[in-house]
Amino acid sequence: MNKDGKEQYEQKSEYGEGLCLAFASQSADDEGPGLKPVRFRRRHALTDKTKALSAWALSRRVGYLQIEIRSTAENFSEMPRRFFESNETIPCDRSLFLIEDGSVVIKHSRHDYFVKEMVPGGLFGEMPFLGQTMLLTKAVAGPLGVKLAVMSEAGARDWIRSDPYAVIELVVPRLGEVASDHFRSQFQLHDSRVAALLLDLAGAGDVVEGITQETMGEMIGIYRETVNLVLNELKTNCLIETRNKKIVILDRPALKALSEL
Repeated sequence: MNKDGKEQYEQKSEYGEGLCLAFASQSADDEGPGLKPVRFRRRHALTDKTKALSAWALSRRVGYLQIEIRSTAENFSEMPRRFFESNETIPCDRSLFLIEDGSVVIKHSRHDYFVKEMVPGGLFGEMPFLGQTMLLTKAVAGPLGVKLAVMSEAGARDWIRSDPYAVIELVVPRLGEVASDHFRSQFQLHDSRVAALLLDLAGAGDVVEGITQETMGEMIGIYRETVNLVLNELKTNCLIETRNKKIVILDRPALKALSEL
């Protein structure tokens, strides 16, 4: 029992071994001392699948801006520089960082699994008014260390004032992507999301190749088994066919209509 009146214990279940928290609190209606019966239990099971889905979602929302260093050199020329040794944690609070040399690895802040690697030109940090946040991640210097230009909130505001169109071109398109991602993840069924992904991967053509169902699932935040079920359904309805490790779109209008449901 911890100090907040929560009974904590380990429990094994069909979801694997996870931590359960049993919440209980004393009621004013109780006749005597004691705790009310357990109301809520929550299991946490960290598996390879949940880590992969979490990493995909975080990689889409952390450090997603990439700029051409030469075109913005003037804006960053007066910013202080810092060098971090390999695997050194980079404090990100209220700062925006531009990678000038080396690389940065983004990891989950608690469980330490890999999320993404960032290269020169990448922007990351905690700067909410520019849409930048670290969420549940931390940044560590890559294997050869990293040289960063450090921008404070005041410096970021100066950047916006000095080159507003460049900032708009960098940040605003992402707003549309975020809105689309949110709509698809919250309101679309899996078949619509897979259909939209197939159209996106195919581009102007009708063939998708060089990508596994596992990767497709990670790209839209669902399990590989779910992707497989949807693809089989699309094949049954003659919207696609699979051959030689390729997915061929047979009925683009129908697939597009499904993607917009």
